[in-house]
Amino acid sequence: MLTGDPGPFGDADALMLEAFRALIPPERLALWDYAARNRRLTDGIGEESKPFDTSRVPYLQGPSNALTSGLYQTVVVPGPGQCAKTTIAENWLQLSVETDPASFLWYMQTHPGVQAYVKKRIEPMIRAHPRMEERLGSDPSADSIGFKDFGAMQAEFLSFTKNNLINKNAARIVADEVDNYDLSELGEAKPVLDIRRQVFGEDSCLFMLSHPDLAVGLSPAGWTKGIMAVYRDSTRGMWWWPCPRCGAHSSPNPGAARFMALDYDIEAPLDEVRDMARLVCPVCGGLIEDHEREAMNAAGRWVGLGETIDEDGRVTGQLIPNATYGAWIVGMMSPFILGGIGGLARERVAAEREMERSGEETTARQVVVKQWGFPFVPPRKVGSVDAETLVERADPALELGQVPEWVRFVTVWADVQANRFEPMWRGWGVGGESAVLKVEKVEAETATDPKAWDALLALMQAPLPLADGSGRLMRPRAVGMDMGGAAGVTSRAYEAWLRWQRAGKVRRLGLIGKRDAWDVILTQGVPRLQAARLEVVYPDEVRKARAASAIARGQVPVARFNANLFKDDLSAQLTRAENGPWYVHFPDALKDRAGPPHPWFEQLVAEQRMPNGTWRKAVSGGRNEAGDQMVGTHVLARLHGLGRINWDAAPAWAAPHDSNTLVAQPPEQKKEAAPAAAIVSTPKRPLGARLA
Repeated sequence: MLTGDPGPFGDADALMLEAFRALIPPERLALWDYAARNRRLTDGIGEESKPFDTSRVPYLQGPSNALTSGLYQTVVVPGPGQCAKTTIAENWLQLSVETDPASFLWYMQTHPGVQAYVKKRIEPMIRAHPRMEERLGSDPSADSIGFKDFGAMQAEFLSFTKNNLINKNAARIVADEVDNYDLSELGEAKPVLDIRRQVFGEDSCLFMLSHPDLAVGLSPAGWTKGIMAVYRDSTRGMWWWPCPRCGAHSSPNPGAARFMALDYDIEAPLDEVRDMARLVCPVCGGLIEDHEREAMNAAGRWVGLGETIDEDGRVTGQLIPNATYGAWIVGMMSPFILGGIGGLARERVAAEREMERSGEETTARQVVVKQWGFPFVPPRKVGSVDAETLVERADPALELGQVPEWVRFVTVWADVQANRFEPMWRGWGVGGESAVLKVEKVEAETATDPKAWDALLALMQAPLPLADGSGRLMRPRAVGMDMGGAAGVTSRAYEAWLRWQRAGKVRRLGLIGKRDAWDVILTQGVPRLQAARLEVVYPDEVRKARAASAIARGQVPVARFNANLFKDDLSAQLTRAENGPWYVHFPDALKDRAGPPHPWFEQLVAEQRMPNGTWRKAVSGGRNEAGDQMVGTHVLARLHGLGRINWDAAPAWAAPHDSNTLVAQPPEQKKEAAPAAAIVSTPKRPLGARLA
């Protein structure tokens, strides 16, 4: 070992130590762990940097680690502004510079945007991390706005233009705010960017992030462009977190099997909307305060395609293999949203009111996309028909109470009023073509009389004769009824369903589209625009206490549906004027014998669509039971997979009559006739008074 002054030759020990250090392989950490240890955040205007607090944004862990896992070629994160999604890309750059060098391309929408971002975020970030700063070349050509030379690797920051794609290649690419790129000459961004990294093969990774500006609606069918098109073809991760009231897991992502919606009164003054906004647990119905989201996030996790999470948070199944990892962040997850969930609600209501006044959707779109992180649902320009037009379509050849040859299955749904039940039987054929088969009005004390509920079930489950004269009968595939309305009805509905289940009158038929399908189910319409289209939940008023005296105790299934979307569907069905898919047939007997007006048909068109997408009665106090019956029977049909049926290879319960498992011969008649006196003395059945 050398001692004393090394002279002009340097310290041999130090040189040897440096040489051996160069041979040590870089520390291999998942990106999330690396950021937790090494990342420091600064506001870029002189404030001292602070450690990156990963506990505030636990939802970033999944997509962060996907970038360094080696399992994915693309990571896609749709999300609102102010959710820290760009921090993932910054952490990735830091790790690349400090421990795992690889060429880096970072694309943004415009050149001014690039300049502003590099000056305000990237350069302060470099100064806050000595290892990054010491690797950055001191020559002006090595440190410009658009180019950073870190010795073992280079990073370029570019606007997304045709010229900036020519001759560009990198193993790691960030595509920031892709839905705002000018794609008029280039087409979709992902195929273009895939070419930029193809020379690196499986060692490359593309990270895409953006507000979901180009998607249309909440269904994947409308995700054909931009970030949501890439997410649609990914692992489709959704964030699931526990309710602080009951512990049941649900998701703030629209479209999840158990969607936790944000509840607020759209009619209230804006400040009241803000102050009263609460998240609503879809399992127990509990209201959740803004400050409780932090603990919910801390216990949350991503669940993707192929995986199923139960109410207690147990995940089963395996993530379907995919080269693209997707994690959809929504505004309700973010700790950075201005004003919290109340601010989200206020801004949305204000924007929707402006849209209703002006007819312009620009502000509403920006709020939904950039603050909520949802694809925008544009106001549907649904046509309307009047009652007289529908009356003209009534078919004298269609007999009430009989099942036509083309009907494959029947759903029955009852509207529940304080003093009556009003069930409807609706038959469904190929492509969603349907017919109203039967309508009843049953007088009853719905909130106090259990026997009335039992009689209702017997009536609704009874089979209908086929119209072919064969004597065969078709049983309903599904029976449902409203569980709200008059005081006391909900409790009575729960009690009735549990009683029917114990008596063996209710069956669970399995999973259809990841939802439980029951042959008897209660239903609940949700008037919020952002509510899930259709989900099966198990409400439990006192789940958190597990009280033995609870009526439901999480045992009763409820088909909870977006009332506005299903009314949109009904309006579209009623506008179809030719036989075929989604056309609705009406028996002539539904008309009023005394002539117009025809009350039942008037009820079908009693509501009108408002500019903000909600439906309201055109005349306050008007009757709309027929419209509700049409919606309810459609909800049941959709729950049983109406839109998923392959009619060329339909399930046995939706097959033609000769092979349909719901069709059977009537039971044998008793050989001995009843005594005449008994027949005379038997009162007329009080159920089934046909609606005039």
